[in-house]
Amino acid sequence: MVNEEKLLENYKNRFKKNPEYYIDAGGRFELLGNHTDHNHGLCLVANCSLRIKAFVSKELNFVTIKSTGYNAFKFCIDDISDSNKKESPTCSLARGVLFKLKSLGYKIGGFSCCITSEIPDGSGVSSSAAIESLFGYIISYLYNDGKIPSIVIAQVGQFSENNYFHKPCGLLDQIGTSFPNANFINFKNISEPLVETIKFNLPVTLFLIKSEGNHSNLTPLYAAIPNGMYKVANLLENKQYLADVNPTGVIDKIKSLNIDEDLKKISIHFFIENDNVLKAKKAIENNDLESFLKEVRSSQESSKNNIQNTFVKGEYEGSPQNIVDNVTKFIGNNGAIRIHGGGFKGTTLAFIKNEFVDTFEKYLKKNYLGKYYRVHISDSAINFKELCK
Repeated sequence: MVNEEKLLENYKNRFKKNPEYYIDAGGRFELLGNHTDHNHGLCLVANCSLRIKAFVSKELNFVTIKSTGYNAFKFCIDDISDSNKKESPTCSLARGVLFKLKSLGYKIGGFSCCITSEIPDGSGVSSSAAIESLFGYIISYLYNDGKIPSIVIAQVGQFSENNYFHKPCGLLDQIGTSFPNANFINFKNISEPLVETIKFNLPVTLFLIKSEGNHSNLTPLYAAIPNGMYKVANLLENKQYLADVNPTGVIDKIKSLNIDEDLKKISIHFFIENDNVLKAKKAIENNDLESFLKEVRSSQESSKNNIQNTFVKGEYEGSPQNIVDNVTKFIGNNGAIRIHGGGFKGTTLAFIKNEFVDTFEKYLKKNYLGKYYRVHISDSAINFKELCK
């Protein structure tokens, strides 16, 4: 965990004064809804206990940011319109957030901050979305009385990542980092998705377990999934997204198409996973642990067998699927585990019954030491407080 006293001292040493505010933002968990958002489907996402933390003060017209382990940078709030500057990702994301908030009519201003992250590299909880939400909430609290809606914070973060960081992404990650606790999302109206916050009280402990390798060079594999769904939506009903296709009898209709079998499976997954999300949501609301774990297992099976994103072909050893197979065999009925996020490589997310946690953690220390994180769902998306002068 991050030493906040050390971060505070770093701020004082850097800026020669006491900070005015403290703020932190969490990463996100994809609880359920694997590769459904891009086709306007259903998802369950939650705010993560791994945080990005900052001490902050208002400044006149400049933003100065010092991140632990990186060089400081500074820019004028009048110099935020160029989205193609060669600069650090954090600087690009900050300028993009300020530009979009200003264009939406919100007040913006300068600030100085020292930032540090307890989100490990490769943990799969979207540190970029967390930093976007952090900047959005800094402007909200410092200049807009904390009244910028969470959905706007999320949309502004997505805009910044798409247009200033030049990384294509949906809105799932930013909703997870901008909203508290667990959230059901219906992306049917992509410009104004339905977000329903639900309290996650199931008696489980969450663990992220990293696979070997990284997902930095897997863009073609990721792109094939939505592209396959788009093609089938067009063939079925001349629609752009599968969410717009009539779900009645749709799986049989997909199976009858004269197309590659993998394309059929990719699209069948969309409808299976939407159903998993709805049932898991009901289970969370009813505090029904066994039903929830059943849907987690169903989601994993569909990801494995239909979109086939649980490992890169020919690279099973050390893959997410290898982890899932090992962990599933060990835990039996004491929990469930699934691929987390885009897949192929990256992380897995395990839900372990609380009474089995000690036994499970001994297993992890023996088999995955240095590759796992014990985490939890955060009740707050953002923690902000004004400091004594």
